[in-house]
Amino acid sequence: MKSNSDKNQTKLPWWVELLFVQIGLPDSWLAKYLKKKKQTYNFISDNKKYIFYYSLIIAGIFYIYPIVRYTASSSSCIDKTTKYLKTIKINNQQIKMDINSVAVGYCHGGKLPD
Repeated sequence: MKSNSDKNQTKLPWWVELLFVQIGLPDSWLAKYLKKKKQTYNFISDNKKYIFYYSLIIAGIFYIYPIVRYTASSSSCIDKTTKYLKTIKINNQQIKMDINSVAVGYCHGGKLPD
């Protein structure tokens, strides 16, 4: 039959049992861990609103960044192609065409006119 003191003891989590009872890590580490866990929980519960806003801003930056990078790359390609088209000799038919539209077409998968 179990004594009354055995009934009042709570069962330790498996990781505490493994690390601190079976392996024998220092008990001071467990106390420091539990103290930090409590401080972190208190910090998060006190600053939920700010954490949400910062997370939203960071997610927005991660969402917008590929679009900005693609636009910058496309703009650079169009600029370089426009400069190249201005340096080569262009026949009369191509002079009538807008050089910028030819550059945009080339940078988006087309080819340069002969």
